[in-house]
Amino acid sequence: MMHRFPRVSVCLLFLTASLSAQTPAFKVVQPPVPPLRFASVGMTRGGDEVLSPALLANGTLYLSGQGGGSTKDFAGQMSEAMGNVQTVLHGAGMDFGNVVWLNIYLTDAHDLGALDDVYWKMIGSSPPARTVLTVAALPHDEKVEINCIAVADAGQRKAIWPAGWPRGPHVDPPAILAGEILYLSAQGGEDPLTGKLKSDFSAETRQALENVSTVLNAAQMSMKNVLWVNPYMSVSGQYDVMGKVYKTYFEFGNTPGRGTIQVVGLPKGEHMVFSCIAGADLTKRKAVRPRNMPPSPTASPGILYGDTLYLSAKDGFIPGQGMVTSLFDLQLRQSMRNLLDGLEEVDMDFSNVVFSTVYLREMKDDKQMNELYGKFFRPPYPARTTLQQNFETGEEAAEQISFIAVKK
Repeated sequence: MMHRFPRVSVCLLFLTASLSAQTPAFKVVQPPVPPLRFASVGMTRGGDEVLSPALLANGTLYLSGQGGGSTKDFAGQMSEAMGNVQTVLHGAGMDFGNVVWLNIYLTDAHDLGALDDVYWKMIGSSPPARTVLTVAALPHDEKVEINCIAVADAGQRKAIWPAGWPRGPHVDPPAILAGEILYLSAQGGEDPLTGKLKSDFSAETRQALENVSTVLNAAQMSMKNVLWVNPYMSVSGQYDVMGKVYKTYFEFGNTPGRGTIQVVGLPKGEHMVFSCIAGADLTKRKAVRPRNMPPSPTASPGILYGDTLYLSAKDGFIPGQGMVTSLFDLQLRQSMRNLLDGLEEVDMDFSNVVFSTVYLREMKDDKQMNELYGKFFRPPYPARTTLQQNFETGEEAAEQISFIAVKK
């Protein structure tokens, strides 16, 4: 299938569990409400948000986006967001040392310095793989939001450092290996050995993918092990350039699940980064392709690794016909239909989805998205993050959705 670049994206991962009816493998983490403002988790907004603070699935914890809106000061919001993440982790008997993959979204690149000041003071001595993105907007005019994945057994967690790559007290580990799963920090177009950024977008893309490959090799893996990729671009008009380079690194018909997002900005002046998850055992990795979605040189509809399904981002296109409506609600419903096709291919449905990131073209659609989103899930809801991306001029897609789902 042709991988589409949307104006609006939604990444969803859902898990059915509840405090009143739990299975041993699935659990909703609902910590007591502290005297802090939890962003995007429905704790202080009347409980109308269709999401859960966090979901524990087979030893892996997926956290909804946490923000800090009780102050207008960015450092205060960042401190509050980190504190909210920690509170949810504590609700699962974990702490920052259990986190393996962490994403920070901010709305003003000028706040990057303050973001790092707070982050490194709070994260502790064993930081996770990390991606930092400047996005167009966050819900309720917040300035920062953080989501993450954590593992219950911190003893299986190991930082991966390729030979010669820079280390330091305030340097993100290139990747964290947790059992068989490798979580990579965002890899961009800067050469880690020289610190120099490549001079053009195509070269940046190639260097970023070479960096991904180097990190994988340091963990005794290769590009064949990649399960899920989020390419983030801070420039318009380069989607085809990125795809031309990208497809040379993967096997046709066996490419990872993928969701390509355009953002406002990236750290270090980069224009292209890749955030990835990989699995060590290739015998557990299977490309998933519904019959109505032909193979693509740049993305498989999904990758099943053991009990976990990583689905590519989908928007409201109709297979074989493309985008047929500009209406937000109809596009969202079609996106969910497209994702359900992938889920059903491996005998799953919406009740298996565990974690959600919603990229809106316009934040004004947040309320409508939440209302429609809730029609596809029953409580307890998936962990979820909502934000607004930049968008490629001329695209008609109103939203895009990708899943990570877990078999029960």
